[in-house]
Amino acid sequence: MEKEHDDEPLPSAVVRLFAAGIGSALQAVEVLTEFGAETARVVIDRGRATAGEADRRYHAAARRGDALIKSTAGRLSGPADQVLGAAAAWTDRQIVRRVAESMKPYLVEELVPEVIDGVLPKIRADVVPVVIEDLTKDERVQDLVATQSRDMLSRSVAEARRASADADDRVEALVHRLFGRRGSEG
Repeated sequence: MEKEHDDEPLPSAVVRLFAAGIGSALQAVEVLTEFGAETARVVIDRGRATAGEADRRYHAAARRGDALIKSTAGRLSGPADQVLGAAAAWTDRQIVRRVAESMKPYLVEELVPEVIDGVLPKIRADVVPVVIEDLTKDERVQDLVATQSRDMLSRSVAEARRASADADDRVEALVHRLFGRRGSEG
């Protein structure tokens, strides 16, 4: 008697074995899923920790760099000032003076006369009268003019006295000559 295999039910051991295999596969998938999730959490946590540490190190390096720049700038400010001072002095000696010296003929021959010609009429019209008025009202100037006038008058009077005395002496000498001879003759 031959049995036909198609109509017979599967033995229960095979079904249980198949069910156990699928259950084990599902449990393995679940374990792997949990392991993957845990691994992902660990990786994420480590990534966060690494990112946090990188951020802290970056900020610490930035603070050290800032402090170094500030201290270096402080140390260099004195020498930098000296260098800038020396550069300014060199510029003054070498460039500015040469430029001024080379411009002197232009300034003396062209620019200054042109400026004076343009300004002089205004000075004569507006400034000189004000200065003269201020000088004539100034008591020190008035005292100076009075003193000079007295000195000049005193010199003139002294010169007139000298000239008069000299003339008187000459006239007297002439009179003595003229009348002195006649008086002895007669």
